Amino acid sequence: MPAPSDAASDRSGLRSMHAFARRFADWAAGTEGSSRPSALIRIGLAMLFWSRWAGELLLYMDQSPAGLFLAANFFVATTLLFVGYHSRAAAVWTGAVGLAMYYYFGFELGREPWTHHHTYLLTVAALLIALTPCDRSYSLDRYLAVMRAERAGLPPPAERGNLWGLRLIVVQLSVLYFFAAFDKSNYAFLSGARIEQIFLWFYAGSDYPAGLAWPATMVSVAVVALEYCLALGLPFRATRRYLVLPGLAFHAIIYLTLPVYTFSATMALLYLAYFDADAVSKVLTRLQGTGSTATAKGEIS
Repeated sequence: MPAPSDAASDRSGLRSMHAFARRFADWAAGTEGSSRPSALIRIGLAMLFWSRWAGELLLYMDQSPAGLFLAANFFVATTLLFVGYHSRAAAVWTGAVGLAMYYYFGFELGREPWTHHHTYLLTVAALLIALTPCDRSYSLDRYLAVMRAERAGLPPPAERGNLWGLRLIVVQLSVLYFFAAFDKSNYAFLSGARIEQIFLWFYAGSDYPAGLAWPATMVSVAVVALEYCLALGLPFRATRRYLVLPGLAFHAIIYLTLPVYTFSATMALLYLAYFDADAVSKVLTRLQGTGSTATAKGEIS
């Protein structure tokens, strides 16, 4: 039989665990907030889909039945996503198109560029944004809802909703960062050899620059350390303030220097999921010049 002090300690530990579990559940699935960040991500994802694939899916590019069917679905789904008409259904539709491009046209039919990780990330992001209130701000859905409320003599519907879809995006980004760092945690990368190879391929050709080895090693170690820090630190407010700018700078650098622009832009856009949604809404209200902080609170209440 445990001593009384041991039993009290066990009960205290269980209470702490239960309290942590409740806080985590509230954060993950019980938090409500402004819909504006979700709407901005929705619009940005549609633009990224167009930026990456619109030129390849113009109707004259592939006139086979499968190609025309894919193109028609792509342009209708992404246009609905952009303007925000039946926004959440459009997000699912866009994600389904991305899955078809990734698995069927990419792996099955051999369109190798469509099998890259940026295709998967865009697809998953579109599916996850469907789980957010992305239809309640900056959308045709919002406009129609306001019009219906005015005709009924009611106040405009609140620009709020459950944010669990944004929480899933945060988890996705953290997993991505962690395993990107884990994949690089080997001698081939940490020694600088892979960075040297990338530099020679894109910039130097066959002429090996003098003094490249040590800078390549330092950059390699810094990249892995940063990715581990981003994976473990960005979800938490106390450490996020020190990591947002390095993370965005990291993606800006690889956007400008390597052919991974779609991935880099997608990651930067999804950083909106890390921030408090109501705080983002207040900033947007100030930028739009529609009122003070107090007014912003009223608009999203």
